[in-house]
Amino acid sequence: MSSRAVCTAIVALAVVIAAGRRNDAQVVLPPSVSLDVRVPAAPTPVRIAGRWHLAYELHITNYRTVDVTPTHIDVIGGDPGAPLFASYEEQELARRFAQVGARPDNSDKRSIGAGMQVVLFVWLDLADAISVPPVIRHRISYRVGGLGMGEERATIEAGITDVRRDSAVVLAAPLRGGPWAALYDPSSVAGHRRALFAIDGLARIPARFAIDWVKVTDEGRAFHGDRSIPSNYYGYGADVLSVADGIVASAVDRFPEPTSPISLENESGNYVAIDIGMGRFAFYEHLQPRSVRVTIGDRVRAGDVLGRVGASGSVFSGPHLHFHVSDANSPLGAEGLPFVFSAFDVLGAFESLDAFAAGMSWSPVRGVHGARRLEMPPAQAVLRF
Repeated sequence: MSSRAVCTAIVALAVVIAAGRRNDAQVVLPPSVSLDVRVPAAPTPVRIAGRWHLAYELHITNYRTVDVTPTHIDVIGGDPGAPLFASYEEQELARRFAQVGARPDNSDKRSIGAGMQVVLFVWLDLADAISVPPVIRHRISYRVGGLGMGEERATIEAGITDVRRDSAVVLAAPLRGGPWAALYDPSSVAGHRRALFAIDGLARIPARFAIDWVKVTDEGRAFHGDRSIPSNYYGYGADVLSVADGIVASAVDRFPEPTSPISLENESGNYVAIDIGMGRFAFYEHLQPRSVRVTIGDRVRAGDVLGRVGASGSVFSGPHLHFHVSDANSPLGAEGLPFVFSAFDVLGAFESLDAFAAGMSWSPVRGVHGARRLEMPPAQAVLRF
């Protein structure tokens, strides 16, 4: 065989091999290569009502050109044989999902369209500190395609993340006396827990553990007379207190009541942020205009008055103090961190956020009031500092 013929044969063989490889890549595509699974913010344990909890988010992105539908997600420990902490499927799975950029008419909340992402919001009740695992991983079962396209099914283990071992920061009271309702709801689709903000090219949840503080009467009323008048709310004008020693990192006092139109710039209204050390910042939002008593750089002590409860910014539910702790000096561009209070006295609780919104009365604790230390208040608890 001539050298020219040999070269021609080699080129032909190379073309056949390359074509075969391209064909394999097009035909043999395991369903398990469909998803990118991440936990952007590692969970930190926090104690609530005597039980330990983990709150975090699982971001799942579909890199296929067809729809992917998770059918079952298990939350398990990191070691083989580790316990099952939670199992979500069907409606429970759909309830905990939020579709990033989905159209309002999308009927299947679990479906992840081509190139789209969903966020699974996890809030685990682990009973006691012994149950808190060092590592969390996820077993995800899902289907690819369907509806005459030749449905594939797969199960992967992904979204492995270390659980933070540092403790939630211990804080003094942000307000005096009471009764104050601690309003938040981990399962609410419209609450702080699910409010992602993409600031400076990164999506975060600054108010993951935020509490809205509203002063109420024994009958559960937050206001008297015309609810459109801020001063008719029982908590309006109450002193807002520093929860720890620290340095004032931000102090904004330029927005009126009401604030309109609402934007990312004025969402928080008038606010103060205190650098309380260890990379943590305490935020106090929706303060009364011209009430902020501190300026950037001031040193404050726990219990110092920072401002007064108001209705600036986004306060559709009326005047209240929005309080949260996060990892950066930005009201929206930071990750929310858990916190506990050194002491408070539980008087009772509203059955739900809807019960509070409807003006229903709260149920008192039977017998002696429940004194709590080093805990985050239970959702919808009514308490006194």
